[in-house]
Amino acid sequence: MNTHKIITRNYAGWILVVAVLSSFIQVSVSHGAGRLLTWPVDGGVAQSQANVSLEAYEVRKGRIALALEIVPGVSNRHAGIAVSQGDTDTASIGFFADVTYDVIVDSVKHHADGTMIINGKLKDHRIGTVVMTIGPDGFLITVQDMNRGLLYRAAGDSRIGTGTVTEIDIKNMPPMIR
Repeated sequence: MNTHKIITRNYAGWILVVAVLSSFIQVSVSHGAGRLLTWPVDGGVAQSQANVSLEAYEVRKGRIALALEIVPGVSNRHAGIAVSQGDTDTASIGFFADVTYDVIVDSVKHHADGTMIINGKLKDHRIGTVVMTIGPDGFLITVQDMNRGLLYRAAGDSRIGTGTVTEIDIKNMPPMIR
């Protein structure tokens, strides 16, 4: 057997192995993560203090996109999100390139004015809450990660699906006035 046949057979074998592994990775990632509801825009590059003025308790700001298919009443594309019976419904929220959370959806409420409120908790966190309010004109998302001591506040225009997110250090946040 000459060297060319050995290399060709090994090369074909490696291509098959890579193709099979790629399909397993693709299936496992897409199966476990759930729907992607938000993701960072502009590569998830956070704005530094030189680009934008930050409060003492703010760590960074960035831009995000919202999946328009969850926005109530947008072009009949409303795939929605629901709490499934039995298995829990999960979704993923990405704010920056290095910040992505899997969310276990606890409840989804639809209001007559077209607003949808999604409540959930962070997967694999003892204490972590998620509240998303999505209306026909705008959205507001609050994620509290007590494991890392961070709070994320995102707001934007749900008609075009873009907004901003602020990462806040809870320890440096001033007391709230009610």
